[in-house]
Amino acid sequence: MKAILTIAAVTLREVLRRKVQVNLLLFGSLVIVASFMLSKLTIGEQHRILSDLGLSAATAIGTLIAVFVGSSLVSGDIERRVLLPVVAKPITRTQYLLGRYLGLAASLLLNLLAMAVVLALVLSVEAGSMRPLDRSLAGAIAMMGVQFLVVAAVAILFSSVTSTTLAAIFTLAVAIAGHLSGEVRAIWQGDATWIATGVWYLVPNLGALSLNSSVIYRSPMPPGTWLAAGYGLLYAATVLALASLAFEKRDLR
Repeated sequence: MKAILTIAAVTLREVLRRKVQVNLLLFGSLVIVASFMLSKLTIGEQHRILSDLGLSAATAIGTLIAVFVGSSLVSGDIERRVLLPVVAKPITRTQYLLGRYLGLAASLLLNLLAMAVVLALVLSVEAGSMRPLDRSLAGAIAMMGVQFLVVAAVAILFSSVTSTTLAAIFTLAVAIAGHLSGEVRAIWQGDATWIATGVWYLVPNLGALSLNSSVIYRSPMPPGTWLAAGYGLLYAATVLALASLAFEKRDLR
């Protein structure tokens, strides 16, 4: 466990120093603030526009950080030939992989916290009170964190079996498919509906992990919210298990 936490701490420091991660975080914060200015152009719909744009921006930025940073963590070490000395020590490949994932997950949650604070401040200023800071907003932020953990696990999987570029492409494709899988299955008609059903079961249902509508329309959280969160965490754990199996058999030379 100590080895895993050590690698996680090193990964966290490494990720936080990356310019792409900082640039995306700043861009996301600017988008949230810009949405506040845009909401002033409307009458009576400020909260909906502000919360919709703010939550969408936070989701997009967090997902991109998970994709582009996560896809280079393992494959980047392999390409730079710095992984062999690490696994040559009394550290297993699974420990290394879990440490990398935990460090990436910690950085994603810290970024999410920063964007959540900005969004909460903007929503409070718009409302002139603390009313928007309710359970729906907290639930939406928490479920967004689960989404990031799932995408990060997928990025680690592809990063452990292929190159950085291909890992980024595959992870981004899975993330997009995960947000659209429910709609595709609903509208897919014809004799080959098994294809849509297969894709729906294979890719993560990220749409089920979104509570943005509860914040936008100020409605209660759906009753199956925490069941969906459990599904997301189980999916991430399963993907990490597959990544560990594949990485143990990969030739690092």
